[in-house]
Amino acid sequence: AHMALLAAAAAGGLATLLMSRALQAQEPAESVSLPVNRFAPDRLEPTVIVVPGGGLTLEGLPHPWVRRRLQEAAKLYAERKHDGKGTYVVTLSGGTPHKPMPVDPVSGFQVTEAEATARSLIREFGVAAEDVFEEGWSLDTVANAYLLRAIHTDVAGWRTLIVVNNAFHMPRTRAIFEKVFSLQPLPEAGEYSVSFVEVPDEGLEPEVLAARTAREAQSLAGWTKTSANITTMKQMQVFLFSDHMAYASKRLVKDREPVSPEALKSY
Repeated sequence: AHMALLAAAAAGGLATLLMSRALQAQEPAESVSLPVNRFAPDRLEPTVIVVPGGGLTLEGLPHPWVRRRLQEAAKLYAERKHDGKGTYVVTLSGGTPHKPMPVDPVSGFQVTEAEATARSLIREFGVAAEDVFEEGWSLDTVANAYLLRAIHTDVAGWRTLIVVNNAFHMPRTRAIFEKVFSLQPLPEAGEYSVSFVEVPDEGLEPEVLAARTAREAQSLAGWTKTSANITTMKQMQVFLFSDHMAYASKRLVKDREPVSPEALKSY
């Protein structure tokens, strides 16, 4: 009986060994890729490259001067990603009050500037789709900045911004973004750091550039006067939706602001 038990134990051990080897011989199971945690600490405070709206063609494509902004934004993005730095790109604007929004000839849907520039960044300039965010509701530079802050940066805790724009648009862009991103109350994450990268006005005809530059100077003077006493996000909200003729409902009982034909080509 004792010998029988030893034989059985030996047989059981052999069976276990053979099963173990059989399992080892099987192909390893496929590895499972877990989704990236978009809320991990290293993703909460990236540098955000900001591309303000600059107009679209009738086909819903970015103008040449806007493509120059996208080229620079993609370059900055690639450099930072190569260095292992957290980086996002945010495209701005739904359109402009000076022109109807273009319609996509394939889908039949309206195309926002933020969508068109985001698509170009992803498909043409190699920016990862998961690193691109859109703000597709604003209709001018003031709301570009205000809604960027209200929708994205205040909430997400993004504090470091690099704003990329053409030379003709940069003076007013700088004045607006510096004002809006200093308004009280500041978010819990703290003060903003906003820097600016200027690119050439490529693709604008001389007479169009001259007309738009003159209009920009006039608009900057108006903004400086209008914004002098605005110090809070609440005051800016009141200004935009009570007095600004792109957003206030009283625009519906007034005539649209005239824009010269040459300047209109820059939108």
